[in-house]
Amino acid sequence: MSIETWKRAQNLQVVSLDEGAFVGRLDDFQFDLETRRIFGWRLKGHGVFARAGGLPAEALVLVGRDVALIETGDAVEWTGGRPNAAEGRAWASAYRGTAAISRRGAALGAVQDFVIDRAGNRVTGFILHGNRLLPLDGRVNVGPAAVIVDDPDQVVELPGEGEEEREAWWARLTSALRAGEPARPVLTDAGGEE
Repeated sequence: MSIETWKRAQNLQVVSLDEGAFVGRLDDFQFDLETRRIFGWRLKGHGVFARAGGLPAEALVLVGRDVALIETGDAVEWTGGRPNAAEGRAWASAYRGTAAISRRGAALGAVQDFVIDRAGNRVTGFILHGNRLLPLDGRVNVGPAAVIVDDPDQVVELPGEGEEEREAWWARLTSALRAGEPARPVLTDAGGEE
């Protein structure tokens, strides 16, 4: 199982599709607290004294396993400035450590990482302290100072680092998803049902 997280995507090389050229590395992103849409990405150029640049989220084609792809290097605006704050938005680097609490005030953990979609356009969940996933849906309110969760049971444990435990977790999940499906006949090599 592979979920795309910010920790995996951070520092990925950004490559332009038009020239196949290295443009920079993903450094940070800014997202809307209400819609969870990613507005843009901060890039760092290459070299010791790397300049910083901004990339609109729409220009990012894919956040892959080894590289992030953009249509053209011209989409990057090299400003060299510091990230600016905007009302209703947050930078991922500054939002780490934000507390997640239930409506009744019970602490659920702090935001440690972000789950993002493969296109790099939306934050779909938070990884909380203790390797727990909080999927972002209508029952979660994201604010500048805290994440408010309607039902604490929304937070689910992620599998540990061991390969066997991860495979067992994935098997339990997929079998639970198939529990509601009608049984299909299993065919043998001779073409008959088993």
